[in-house]
Amino acid sequence: MDIEIPLYNSRLIKNYIEYLRTAYPSLDIDSILTYSKLTIYQINDSGFWFTQQNADLLHDILVEKTGDPNISREVGRFASSSKALGTAKQYMIGLMNIASVYLLMEKIYPTLSRGALIKSNRLAINKVEITSKPSINVNEKPYQCENRMGSFEALAKWFTNEFAKVDHPECIHKGDKCCRYIISWKNSPSLLWKRLRNFSFLFCSIISFCFFPFLSIPLWLDLNLSLIIIITVVAMYAGHLEKRELINIIKTQGNAAKDLLDEINIRHENALLIHEIGQAISAIMSIDDLIHRVIVIIERRLSFERGLIMLANKDGASLVYAVSYGYNEEQKSILEQSEFHLNNPSSKGPFVLAFKEQKPFMIDDIGKNIQEFSERSQAIIKTLGVRSLICVPIVYEQRPLGVLAVDNPKIRAPFTQSDLNLLNGVASQLAISIINALSFQRLQESEKKYRDLVENSNSIIMRMNLNGEITFFNEFAQRFFGFTAKDVIGANALGTVFSTNEAGRIDFEELLNFLRNDPNHQLATETETILKNGDKAWITWTHKMIFTEEGQLNEILSIGNDITALKKSAREKQVLEGQLQQAQKMEIIGTLAGGVAHDLNNLLASIIGYPEIMLLDLPKDSPLKKSIVNVKKAGERAAAIVLDLLTLARRGVPIKEVVNLNLTIKEYLNSPEYETLKRFHPNVEVDLNLDANLQNIKGSSVHLSKTLTNLVSNAAEAMPNGGTIWIATINRHVSSQTLVGKDNLPEGNYVILTVTDNGIGISETDKEKIFEPFYTKKNMGRSGTGLGMTVVWGTVKDHKGYIDIQSKVGRGTRFAFYFPASPEALLAINDRLPLEAYMGKGESILVVDDLKDQRELAAQMLQKLNYFVNTMDSGENAVEYLIHHKVDLVLLDMMMDPGIDGLETFRRMRLVNPLQRAIIFSGYSETERVREAEHLGVGAFIGKPFLIEKIGLAVKNELTKH
Repeated sequence: MDIEIPLYNSRLIKNYIEYLRTAYPSLDIDSILTYSKLTIYQINDSGFWFTQQNADLLHDILVEKTGDPNISREVGRFASSSKALGTAKQYMIGLMNIASVYLLMEKIYPTLSRGALIKSNRLAINKVEITSKPSINVNEKPYQCENRMGSFEALAKWFTNEFAKVDHPECIHKGDKCCRYIISWKNSPSLLWKRLRNFSFLFCSIISFCFFPFLSIPLWLDLNLSLIIIITVVAMYAGHLEKRELINIIKTQGNAAKDLLDEINIRHENALLIHEIGQAISAIMSIDDLIHRVIVIIERRLSFERGLIMLANKDGASLVYAVSYGYNEEQKSILEQSEFHLNNPSSKGPFVLAFKEQKPFMIDDIGKNIQEFSERSQAIIKTLGVRSLICVPIVYEQRPLGVLAVDNPKIRAPFTQSDLNLLNGVASQLAISIINALSFQRLQESEKKYRDLVENSNSIIMRMNLNGEITFFNEFAQRFFGFTAKDVIGANALGTVFSTNEAGRIDFEELLNFLRNDPNHQLATETETILKNGDKAWITWTHKMIFTEEGQLNEILSIGNDITALKKSAREKQVLEGQLQQAQKMEIIGTLAGGVAHDLNNLLASIIGYPEIMLLDLPKDSPLKKSIVNVKKAGERAAAIVLDLLTLARRGVPIKEVVNLNLTIKEYLNSPEYETLKRFHPNVEVDLNLDANLQNIKGSSVHLSKTLTNLVSNAAEAMPNGGTIWIATINRHVSSQTLVGKDNLPEGNYVILTVTDNGIGISETDKEKIFEPFYTKKNMGRSGTGLGMTVVWGTVKDHKGYIDIQSKVGRGTRFAFYFPASPEALLAINDRLPLEAYMGKGESILVVDDLKDQRELAAQMLQKLNYFVNTMDSGENAVEYLIHHKVDLVLLDMMMDPGIDGLETFRRMRLVNPLQRAIIFSGYSETERVREAEHLGVGAFIGKPFLIEKIGLAVKNELTKH
């Protein structure tokens, strides 16, 4: 027997531990687990399975420590009061009756043990038979049979409050073929009363029939009434008992369901964490990028207030700061300047201890343990305000690389074992990725050596005669396929080892002819094989002829190695490479588009702004007015195109206004763009089906209108001979996660916009690529830019929406967009305000922009609005100006180069004047740095290009704030 095979779930040992703490509280649990080669972390992990060796060691030490040779039987009985079984216990109690528990034991038992096969059979209403046979290559011990008997006794106590009676007429440890248990128990009170009810009814019916000839009608009726009362009372009491038992069962099932839901939620969040980290470590080969990505994921997915990663320096002498979150600038500076020496015997801080001892530390209240650390570590702990701490080592194959630590500055709920286990898992994945990044080539060589070693020592070795019949099948092959030597010796390899399906087929005659023609060479093949249990496995084979002593061809030697994992890894690697290439492509395009959009917005600010200033000075009947208005409108149309570039660049589409998609659709149908589409596609009709009670959404009406324009244009292009485009809106509540496209739709209220056509459709190949930049079936430069659907995708994602595409070639396409509904009401749309509504009162304004034309444009606009204006070309000069001058408001460009940007300028201004008011403007859309500036006290954000009304209202509102 291979004692390294994991056979038993940790909940079984946890049951032992609970029993010891109850019956033998003075025993040292840690020393018992150490002797058994187990840890408390493994015991608390419900997904951990231990071996037969662990079980034997545990039993031996417990018998020695307690002096009780029957302790395993007592632990089995203790299961009735133990919490170790968790949801498995709740599930069993939640079954309708005890018989159901015993009869379903063959289904429940594998969740706790893989060491035996269980069969159950009902013998009577309160008696069952259970048989147990050890699994293949498992050598059960007598104490395990005793533990099982104790568990069977305990099951009945959950229902009857008394142990069941267990007879054991057959036992494998006495030479029998199996262990057979006859289990009986007392019936529940409700069952006894139901029997009494049935017996009463029968007995009273006989009495009524027998006395009918001898009693007068009145007396006979009185007798029947009395009998009916007796039957009714018995029946009501039986029903009462049954109802009470059902209520208890339902309550228990409810508790079980709640526990399962809680466990599902925890596992879901942990799965998301591991999934995101897995994506990061599979795609990033830079250590700095990797640890930054991991710390961001930890901050987003876990509830710890602060996190920190420290890595060993090149010579391994010190731990140095790498990355963190949650610390203020002063605390972060302390960590960056601190080195924790690993070779100094006096270094006894938690980071150094976790690194050196390669074991995690979990401290709920560090104040109780602070004296154990060095004076320097104590000082750092107090300065950082640490209250509770988890510190896990980042270890790769017993080689420590650093530490991962999280803490809560404020004492909250204590840490759990799950927290520690999860961070251990994260640290393990991080360690592997760091090693990959440090020595990728060396790891490849190491992997190859390791793979060669494993394949040579753990390979399928088979010999076949010239008829294809198996003559030898080694033990590894038997374990791998699930066959015994008796099953396969003499059987034909085709249909036994070699599958008959297309992927696994092997032409034996062709193989034999090849080897006969070139007997000194080997032949390699690769097949998909069906194992005995039905699983599929990929195997690479090497075939070679075996000769007799006389030199005659005798047998074929076939050596196989399992490459299923390599196949799966290759497929996963191919998918990850595709995702990485797509992300890199989008990043390059986005960076280019964002920079171009920023520069264009600066140019358009002049194209739109100066005509507007000129229009204010021209008389109403000026012949130049129409031309200047056309220039201004052309600039505004160009600004709308720049919005597409900002969407493509994912530069923070402003999702602030309340939008009703019905209004957006109606506005589009009255737009010049729609008129143009009808002119080019006269045979295309648009049919509307809009929900009159459609909910609002939070979004950008400009971007949503652009999305609709692109979709309708594409639909019209897909119908060259004409057709119908159906545009529909509807409200929908999603009560549970639903798959939409490739995304899981979270629960909530959604507004759904659909655009459907009966055009040429989209092939499956094209469907995977339609959102890629420059992927278009249109004529570039005439009917498409190649960016339209990319802008659609970016807009929907910025609105936290979801896309579902249904299409059949030749039958049409349906796009469905799911947007989260908003409870906010739609604001009334005001007409353009007169100039007097936002005129100034001579207040002083400082305009700061690194571009001269932008400064002059903003200054002229503000001067037209009766403001006193000064300008500065950099943030540094603006701060210097404010030291000596006071202004009512600063109009501050966000992006200035060279020098400090708008955010840093505002920070320094506030040091000069803590009450200084300011407005930010930029050629980009609103970014994280803009939002940070708003958080610090900046007023409105104005996107370039801006109209005089827009800048006038923003300035007026900021100056009139209290």
